[in-house]
Amino acid sequence: MYKIIQAERDPYITNKIIGQIRVTDANVGQAGSIDIFKLYDENVITGETNPIELSRGLIYFNLSEIRSLTGSSLDITSNSFKCYLKLSDIYGGQTTPSNFTLAVFPLSRSFDEGRGKDVVRFEDVDSCNFITASVISTPVTWSLTGANKAGFLGSNNIDIISSGNLRDNLGIVNLFVTQAFALGTEDLEVDITKIVSGTITGLLPDCGFRISFLESQDTETKTRFVK
Repeated sequence: MYKIIQAERDPYITNKIIGQIRVTDANVGQAGSIDIFKLYDENVITGETNPIELSRGLIYFNLSEIRSLTGSSLDITSNSFKCYLKLSDIYGGQTTPSNFTLAVFPLSRSFDEGRGKDVVRFEDVDSCNFITASVISTPVTWSLTGANKAGFLGSNNIDIISSGNLRDNLGIVNLFVTQAFALGTEDLEVDITKIVSGTITGLLPDCGFRISFLESQDTETKTRFVK
């Protein structure tokens, strides 16, 4: 049996500099792609030397179709149960980074998608964005801007879950997965079986995923534009 589940929400968030101002409140929830980039010292902003601009993708899938099968035909503890996250590259001749790694983390905090579309001036203000994850009655901010507070499963005030104990026989395991890109035009395809099974059984929060460069690549003195 095979199930293909499309994303229900798929924005990205950014702190890009436009006109010497960081557009941390910009929303691109209705953009046609998830753009992953990191710019080093490409723009000017007062008070910052060698500024870094970056983006991070957020994606959420409704797992109800899988849950509905667990009481009948699907055994998520079986070695034959596998889940993969696949995103297709949309290379169209633009500059593409190479020799980088993307990391996929389970999110610990829910996010809104928003209605923003402007990916040129980033002038559409909505939630989610680089500062705010969602708006219930009041804005709910990320614990660290850019959904960047990582921690152990069950920790308070984190944005992404880096490791945890899902089953006694597994012990503490990494809960993020990575894929290396040599050319930069490859599709993303990673095994997220542990994350999905942990979500279905209620051990992980059902909040989706964050997709980003490795932290070391976010901070190094190199531009990567645009995956």
